[in-house]
Amino acid sequence: MGRPLSLTLELARYLLPRRRWPEKGKLFPIVLMLEPLEACNLRCAGCGRVREYKEVMDRRMPVEEALRAAEAAGAPVVSISGGEPLLHPQIAEIVRGLIEQRRWVYLCTNGLLLREKLEKFPRHKRLCFVVHLDGTEKVHDAVAGRPGVYREAVEAIREARRRGYR
Repeated sequence: MGRPLSLTLELARYLLPRRRWPEKGKLFPIVLMLEPLEACNLRCAGCGRVREYKEVMDRRMPVEEALRAAEAAGAPVVSISGGEPLLHPQIAEIVRGLIEQRRWVYLCTNGLLLREKLEKFPRHKRLCFVVHLDGTEKVHDAVAGRPGVYREAVEAIREARRRGYR
């Protein structure tokens, strides 16, 4: 699926006035990478998150903190990842708040909870679900360490599209 024309135009309006900033030593963000939690419902080979962040696995970024971070960064695009963002009990509130701030939201997920959680999210041009797949069904399931993960992710994509989500 292509990028909405309105996103392209909005990014152009954001970037054009700043095009000479780097020459002056000024920097500006385009994308805020927001990780509202570390927890995940998979234990993929090659991902050290479970080992590296053991002490903070149960922490969840409060909605207000996530929205303040986006406001402070000023980036027009927010990519939400983590662990698995759909495990955050208030992820839909965070997404709605970011959309109200007129940000473009890319919610990165493994897709396992997507069908179950879809109804909590607004169908909005500023929201796009990004489902992570590591390759073919055989490869993806091997990396994820669990059979059926690929099929569930693909079915979640189909369901989201059927319901009008990007």
